[in-house]
Amino acid sequence: MVAENFPIKVCGITQLKDAQLAVDLGAMALGFIFYPKSPRYISPEAAYEIISKISSSSVLKVGVFVNAGTDEAKSVALRSGIDILQLHGDETPEYCNGLSEFRLWKAFRLKSEDQISQISAFEPFVEAFLFDAAVDGDYGGTGHTLSAELLAKIPQRKPTLLAGGLGPDNWQSTYETYKPWAIDLSSSVESRPGIKDPEKLKKLFLKRKTS
Repeated sequence: MVAENFPIKVCGITQLKDAQLAVDLGAMALGFIFYPKSPRYISPEAAYEIISKISSSSVLKVGVFVNAGTDEAKSVALRSGIDILQLHGDETPEYCNGLSEFRLWKAFRLKSEDQISQISAFEPFVEAFLFDAAVDGDYGGTGHTLSAELLAKIPQRKPTLLAGGLGPDNWQSTYETYKPWAIDLSSSVESRPGIKDPEKLKKLFLKRKTS
């Protein structure tokens, strides 16, 4: 059984109309990718223009960073107006401690069970964990799914978001099996990288409402 109105984060936002549609449909959070190598990259200034115009103060604005310097991350966070920094690279607990004035989510791109033992070291510094599928050379938005074996071994001592290949047609079984706090979607609700497909977004939220 799916919890009614469970949280959904729509990531890879680059346009105001996509952001506003996601908010209107009931998104809990919007993700803005500040990793220059991503096809969904957005500048801090462009993100601020979107964030400042969204007609909702309750939706969380999440900035996605990959191995950025702490000074750069702080600067981008302040210039863009985001609420939370999502660290999606190879950041360490010490790195997280250097951003203690900010709200942090830490992402893990899981490839093996060995990585799960590293999670506890981050717990003092972050509010939530996001788990994504590992693809060599990529830092998210690949559409690949996490293995069921790894999902079953992930601890849930902190709020947990699941990403990686989840979309309107397949999120429900994963949600019912694992019961995460939230799911994170990007490529599965796009027409092309960085551009959301309105019909796919509507289908996603309609399925949540009727499940």
